[in-house]
Amino acid sequence: MIEISLQAQKYLKKILDKQKKSNILRISIEAPGTKYATCKIFYDDIKNFNEKDIKIQYVDFNIFVDKSFIPYLKDSKIDLFDNDLEKQLMLMAPYANQKNKKENFHKQKITKNKMFLFQEVDHYIHQYINPMLLNHGGKIVLIDITDAGIVMIEFLGGCNGCAMSSTTVKEGIEKKILSNFSMLQGVQDVTKHNRGKHSFF
Repeated sequence: MIEISLQAQKYLKKILDKQKKSNILRISIEAPGTKYATCKIFYDDIKNFNEKDIKIQYVDFNIFVDKSFIPYLKDSKIDLFDNDLEKQLMLMAPYANQKNKKENFHKQKITKNKMFLFQEVDHYIHQYINPMLLNHGGKIVLIDITDAGIVMIEFLGGCNGCAMSSTTVKEGIEKKILSNFSMLQGVQDVTKHNRGKHSFF
């Protein structure tokens, strides 16, 4: 499913051996099926394993992946690149930004009412999310809603460059938007963050 070069496997085992025993390797994709798709491999705690995860077994370790990401990881590869200064893992997933058949229903539903949906989400952001962010001297603007149901937002003011922006997206903004708009699938921050004195954290 995910081809890992021998070099990369040895490197992953080496760095995983230095972690806590409860740490596992996990692969995830932000905004899958869109041009903003971003793949990443990272450490996670085994306590976060749930029924949506599948375990991919290798000789010396396992990698955990949410089932929903599997179609996007077709023909994916992990390799290790050494540029004399540092070693870097590279995860290549050629299907990460391609839509899969399971998205068709959501795509049709969203495309049909996209203008109305955009206005509704934009109103919700101004009415219920930005007043909270205003306490931090910032706000978000709605950039787009993709056919796959991903809400693209940009942080402004004190939220631009804020160290807590990713947590704000996942634990606050995304949960609120998805709980009120069931046809949507996620929220993606497309801000070009520039940390400075204006940043809240």
